[in-house]
Amino acid sequence: MKKSILSIFAAALCLPVFAAQDTALNFYQRQALMRGDGARADRAFAAALARETKLWAAQHPQDEDLKIALLMQADYNLRAGNNAEALIALYQVRFYFPSEHDLTLLSSNVDQAMQNIDRGQKGQALKLLAVNTEGMTREQQQAALLETLVKGNLKDMYGPVNDLFDTFFITYPNSKLTDKLTLLQGDWHRQNGNFNAAILAYKKVNELFPDTVYKAASLRMTADVYSGDLEDYETAATVYNQVLKQYPGSAETGVVYKHLAVMEENRKDYAAAMGWYDKAISALGQRPAAYEAWIGKADVLQKNKDYQAAYNTLLQAAELFKDDESKYVSALEQAAELAQRRLKNPSLRANALEQILLVYPATQSAPRVLYDLGYTYEQLGKDAQAEEIYKRLIINYPTDKYASRGQSRLSRLEK
Repeated sequence: MKKSILSIFAAALCLPVFAAQDTALNFYQRQALMRGDGARADRAFAAALARETKLWAAQHPQDEDLKIALLMQADYNLRAGNNAEALIALYQVRFYFPSEHDLTLLSSNVDQAMQNIDRGQKGQALKLLAVNTEGMTREQQQAALLETLVKGNLKDMYGPVNDLFDTFFITYPNSKLTDKLTLLQGDWHRQNGNFNAAILAYKKVNELFPDTVYKAASLRMTADVYSGDLEDYETAATVYNQVLKQYPGSAETGVVYKHLAVMEENRKDYAAAMGWYDKAISALGQRPAAYEAWIGKADVLQKNKDYQAAYNTLLQAAELFKDDESKYVSALEQAAELAQRRLKNPSLRANALEQILLVYPATQSAPRVLYDLGYTYEQLGKDAQAEEIYKRLIINYPTDKYASRGQSRLSRLEK
């Protein structure tokens, strides 16, 4: 039988099994030791103990025994098969008691808790443990945990994370972070498909927090749900225009323009979409959202069959965001694809691919780019250049699937 998390931590931290000073925690520990693992009744009893220790932890956020209570909660939830709840408790231990010693132990236990949730997310779950909350107050640590969990967006965690939000709001009713976290909870609802709850959270920030700096953002995010999730374009347009009217020149203005463009593109009003994309590009400058506006504009140009303009727009986007590898490479790869499929112009394709390798020769997509460039040189009748590129591909990326394809092309050229 595997050791429980509590037993592992007790040994690692040199704590006796009944180290808790609180009478209630001692009681729960004694009850847990009277039960085995596996049977249905035992799982139900473990779930009941988990609920009790969860309640105790929420009632004693500053208690010296909080760490023990959270570890007990995680242990009981794992026994009960409530892996998502166990993960939340483990994350609380990491964020509230940030020490490398604990991190080593927590990593193995988070991995265990992820076994029955989503194996593909183990890496992401462990990555979330890397946040350092040393020197923060408990209030700040709880806020950091919530923000990290929302950004991590682990599956099957919707209910437990919502409970964690509620605990924060109850524990810190006058917190200066409440407006930000309410907005964040709206994001959490939206990520998990509860769109009406997301709208309610966003509206709450706008209407119940008179001094919040998120008024424009909360309105814009409300409109985003209507437009992107509910496809209620009329309501979305009304709210977007409310942002533009009430908060002219705010940081949200350019983002609103971009989202209006996306909405009109979805409605197939490409002329209107183009106008909004141009406004967004002008307002956003080099903010990350501007890149999306450039790409959106190129997409509309393609839908209007103006392929050369779309190609040029993608090149402009790449140049504007040259310092961001992923954006630069993605824009030029899209340009290369457009040149190949729509413009039927291998010279333009070669130009885009050459620029990628010139600026980011070791980019993650280099094997594919090298292969495509070699093939394009063949189309242009530049066999010597194609051979050189294929050899570069084979030498630098010998185990990549594109190296094998490149070897086949090279063998044909050398015959």
